[in-house]
Amino acid sequence: MPPPDISQFSPASRPPTGKSPDQIRRVVVAQWGRTYAEALTAVCRRAFPLAEISPCCSGAETLAALRKEPADVLLIALTFPDTDGVDLLPLIARENLATRVLVASHRREEHSLQALRAARFDGLIDTLEESVETLISALHLVANGEPYISPTLRGAVIDRPVPGIVMQKLTPMETRVLAELGDGSNNPAVASRLGLSAATVQTHRRNLMHKLGLHNGGQLVCAAIRLGLVRITPDGRAIRPGFAMLSAQRRRTSSPAAAYPARGNQQRSRRSA
Repeated sequence: MPPPDISQFSPASRPPTGKSPDQIRRVVVAQWGRTYAEALTAVCRRAFPLAEISPCCSGAETLAALRKEPADVLLIALTFPDTDGVDLLPLIARENLATRVLVASHRREEHSLQALRAARFDGLIDTLEESVETLISALHLVANGEPYISPTLRGAVIDRPVPGIVMQKLTPMETRVLAELGDGSNNPAVASRLGLSAATVQTHRRNLMHKLGLHNGGQLVCAAIRLGLVRITPDGRAIRPGFAMLSAQRRRTSSPAAAYPARGNQQRSRRSA
């Protein structure tokens, strides 16, 4: 299958120069599940016969491998037992841990696809629809500095989103509250995590149910999971794709040091004023 015309594809915003398959020296494969990771590793060996291929099965393992030695090419899935690929992509880009990034995913949840629109990567391949040969072609294109995106995902990630989709009905805070409610948490627990009052969370809960046409907390949980706002791991932990950085920013801005600058900084500010 020839790659689609994606001349306007710009999530990565990388320079167009790249490497041929024989010039690739290090490839990291990040995929939850040893069997799946080994299968993708075998594909990467076909694509880059001279490269060292390092399979990783968790977010922590992926970051450790990349920080030890950055990759020429990173083939990364989005689902991991300890984090979400949507949250790994900004870290990888900020720390320059991979020269080229190809995301391998079959996700269709609204929130995940919208989050990918703002992420930095070089290619996106639909692992349910594309063949092994197409994956190899996509790896070669991405390594050479050219973008690739599967036709089945192009509309959701590149083209303008369809008006009237569910996420467009919600405010940013309603979306955040829905993600927190998605693991079955009650109002006080959500209020504590978001720095809100329980009454405010209850108001958001009521508005969410009205906007989404829901009638109880169980339906809210199902909606959050269906939209990709929360994912429950086999051990019962909740992972909220795309919200990790928001939570970190909130913790920084709500810390005493952020709220009350050091006295020396205050004095310098007064003198400069």
